[in-house]
This record gives sequence, C-alpha cells and structure tokens, in this order.
Amino acid sequence: MNAQGSNRSEALLSAPPLPTLLRFAAPIILGNVFQQLYNIVDAMAVGRFLGDLPLSGISVAAPVMDILYGLLLGGSIGVSVLIGQLFGAAEWDRLRRVHATALLGGVGVTLALSVLGFAFAGRILSAQGTDAAVVAQAMSYLRVIFGGLAFCFLYNYYAAVLRACGNSRTPFVVLLVSSALHAALDVLLCGALRLGIFGVACSTVFCQVFSTVWLALYAEKLCPPLRLNRAELRADASLAGAILGYAWAAALQQAVVMIGRFLVQGMLTPLGGTTVTGYNMALRVEQFLFCFSQGVSAAMVVGIAQNLGHGDRGRVKRFYAAGVCAEAALLAVLGTLARLLAPRLIGLFSANADVIAAGARYLRTMAYLYLFAFLGETIQGYFRGVGRLRLTMLASLLQVLLRVILSYLLIPLWGVSGICAAVGTGWLLLVLIEGTYSARAARRL
Repeated sequence: MNAQGSNRSEALLSAPPLPTLLRFAAPIILGNVFQQLYNIVDAMAVGRFLGDLPLSGISVAAPVMDILYGLLLGGSIGVSVLIGQLFGAAEWDRLRRVHATALLGGVGVTLALSVLGFAFAGRILSAQGTDAAVVAQAMSYLRVIFGGLAFCFLYNYYAAVLRACGNSRTPFVVLLVSSALHAALDVLLCGALRLGIFGVACSTVFCQVFSTVWLALYAEKLCPPLRLNRAELRADASLAGAILGYAWAAALQQAVVMIGRFLVQGMLTPLGGTTVTGYNMALRVEQFLFCFSQGVSAAMVVGIAQNLGHGDRGRVKRFYAAGVCAEAALLAVLGTLARLLAPRLIGLFSANADVIAAGARYLRTMAYLYLFAFLGETIQGYFRGVGRLRLTMLASLLQVLLRVILSYLLIPLWGVSGICAAVGTGWLLLVLIEGTYSARAARRL
C-alpha cells in the first residue's frame, strides 16, 4: 500500500488550489482540444476533398455519434469520480475491484449500443426528414464508427480513470500523438486514396484502437492502483450497484445534452441544408471553445473527489472557488475571439457563403452567452466531485427540455437566432438552479 500511495498526486491534496487546478487542467484542456480536432479534421477533410454532400452527411451523422459518445464519456466520468474518492482514501483493494467491474460492464454496454446504432440510426435520420442522399453518406460513416465503438469506450474510460488517479499528462500525450496520426490518415485515405467518407471513419476508429492499446498498457505496467492480474479481472456483483449509481446519471446527463442538440437540428431542417450545415459547423467551433471550460471542470472533479475521500472538506470549497475564477477568465478571452472571428472560423470548413453566414450568426450571438455555459460547467464539476451525479443529470434534463421547447417555438419565427435564445435561456436556468443549491451545499461542508 505504501508503494501505491507514493503514486498519489500530493499537489492535489496539499498545494494551493488555484495554481494546482490550472496545472492539472492544462493537459486535460489540451487533450480536449486535440479530441475536438478529431471531428474538426474530419469535417475539414470532407469539406475540402469531397464537397458539400459528404460534408452534409458527416454533419447530420455528428449528433447521432455524439449521443453515443456522450453516453460512453459520461459513464466513464461517473466511474472516475468513485475511483478518485477511493484513491484519495487509499482504499486500493476496493479501487481495483471497482476498476475491474466497471471495465467489464462498460464493454458489455458498449457492444449493446453498437447493435442499437446499426439497427436504428438510419431510420432516425430519415424520420427527421433528411434527404436520402445525405442519409446514405451519413450511414457510410456511422457504420464504421459503430463497429469500433468499444474502443471509443475503452479509450475514454482509461483516460478518465488515469486522471482520477492524478495523472492528466499521459492521456494528453497519447491524444496528441493520436491526433497527429489521425490528421495524416485523413489526408491519405480521403485525399490521396479517395476512399471518401468511409476513409475518414476508418481513420477515426484506427486512432481510437491505437490510443486504447497505449493507455491500457500504461495503466497495467505503470499505474499500480489500476493493475489487474487475471484473477482480479472479474465483475464484483457487490459493487455493481455503487458503480451504476455513479455511471448511469453521468452517462444520461451527457446523452441528454446531445439528444437536445439532435432534436434542435431536426427543427432546423425546413430552413434548408446550408443552414443545418452552418449550424453544425458552428457547434464544432463551440465544442472547441468548451474544451477549455470542460477541462477546468474535469480537473475540479478530480481535485474535489480526492480531497473529499481524503477528508479535507475545506479544500473542496477552495477548489470550487478556484474553478469559478478560472472559468470567468476563460470566458473573457474566448467569448471575444468567437465574436470577432466567427466568419473565419466557419470558413475553415466550407467556402459556401450561405453556410458561413448561418454559422457565423450563431457564433456571434452566442459569444458572451457562453458565460452561463462556463459557469454551469463549474457548478456541475463541483457536484460531480462530491458524488451528486443525479442532481447534475436532473438539472441538465430540465435545461435541455426548456431548450427544445423554446427552439420549437422560436425557430419558425427567428431561425438561427431562435436557437440562440433557446440555448442561452437553458444555460441560465441551469446556473440559477444548481448555482443556488451548490452555494448552500458548499457552506454545509
């Protein structure tokens, strides 16, 4: 136990919270950036090499893929909270049993999701009223993604649990190398070999396999708390309920947000394909901006979970305050950049003037409304860290329901501006609900 304890990130448990949070968040932020580059490079490669029809295909495929990825990422985040608390409490045997059970259970759930994706994705896209040619392009991409979905889970799971054990650097290094490989493969398969949208999907899955193998080997050989021998690689039924309690709420929360985006996209269909494509390209830029906010939030989760497990509740509150300060500073910079550079950012994906106009209108309107999104990430990071995952799920569900209802009412009147009003109002609701409650909860610690 002493040897394993020596691997603990002492800075998270003892150093000043704000600089510690920023240092720990930096590799996560950079990792998030390169994760988004996966999708951005895909869209750029398709838009530049293949034209508007395949770009529309990958645009309408993105929400379906994001829903599945959200489930897998959310479940991994949920388990990592439990791992972080056990790590802070130095409960090594229980940590390994949780790790083995979550690993096996996650693979099983992912295989089931792959089957559902193969069976229903095409029908869902068609039911939205999407053009048949666009659906065909989207399904050519999604079939490959569904086939490799297990590796998407394994990569996200190992990255999350390594961070929970205080190691945010290794997942970043792996993602950095993988992203460079992904870009090269996109140019080769899509540009040189002309494999079309199918080649872009193959590039994505190959890099997920590569990242999974690297992280799994690292965890097995160099992270003793996550090292499993053959006898330990089995599910522990006595822990399944606790693991599920952490994982399902976080998974559903992530999926609910993605489902909301998917429903809103369907409401945009009557406005035309260029508007839908412009909106989706703006969402890619938005997700890139959120890399910074989500990185700070993810670092907060680890710091809060470890200190809660360690029994230091005063540091839990200080990590929360540090997160709020960091998010406010990020918004001042990123909101201004989004406002000033919106047309150029959308122009990275398409030269179509209508696509650029629709995407730029969304980004410019949303630029400073991201304040509520960033604060919401901070608040949710606090509740995840203390294990209140059901609360974050319910708050996200409420704000997404409001977003969808308002989009239904406002899109026919205001077009893209209606989406901005709906989304901004949803974020504001989340901050008001969770912000008030989190302030009271922090005082009670």
